[in-house]
Amino acid sequence: MSDCKAFILHLERARPRRAQVEKLCAALPMPAEILQAVDGSSLSEAEVSRIYARHIHAPRFYFGLNRAEIGAFLSHRAAWRRIVDEGLDYAVVFEDDAGVDPAQFARTCAFAKASRAQWDYVLAPAMNRGLLRTRSAGQRVALHHPSAPPLRALAQFVSNAAARRLLAATEQFDRPIDTFLQMSWVTGVELLTFQPSGVHDASGALGGSTIQRPSKSTREKIWRELSRPLYRAQVRLYYALAPRPSD
Repeated sequence: MSDCKAFILHLERARPRRAQVEKLCAALPMPAEILQAVDGSSLSEAEVSRIYARHIHAPRFYFGLNRAEIGAFLSHRAAWRRIVDEGLDYAVVFEDDAGVDPAQFARTCAFAKASRAQWDYVLAPAMNRGLLRTRSAGQRVALHHPSAPPLRALAQFVSNAAARRLLAATEQFDRPIDTFLQMSWVTGVELLTFQPSGVHDASGALGGSTIQRPSKSTREKIWRELSRPLYRAQVRLYYALAPRPSD
């Protein structure tokens, strides 16, 4: 197998993010490719029906997905497919609002390579950008099994074996990519993290998320606010009770 590379998921029409994507490419210590993200608005009803269905997995996800969320999920699947098709040992998959501290992220990548036998899938969670340099400078990178599943697939180290499992588990899906990746009891992929990661969230400087949600009625907003913590509590419980896939 080839060693590794980076894929940066980027929606072509999100032009204000292009400069950030190119900056990220230049800062990475491995070959990088900008992978065109799937535009959910271009999907037909038949395509959506084939890949998306409600209430497949437990705990039940209370909300329907919009086209942008479906497109985001398919974009990650496209990256996993490339890892398999190109015979990569692993790849780092970035969303296009990720940024890195070059020195710290290089240390993370060196540690990832050195510890490769210990992981198949690792999130590199976002750090506070203002504290990233001062708090992580010189700090040794460590591999953690988090006590609660982290959210947000901003940057992820994905092995070939993990990519195969994730593809098999997502021929249909029922929730956004971030919360799906929390469900190790469904994916069969142990969820680990690198700390410190050297990754930060640049979305604030880019105008926020590209996943636009239509305006909700007051009743719908209240329902979401009440349901969200309940769902998160259920995920934490399932995560705590599930055996580690590597056990």
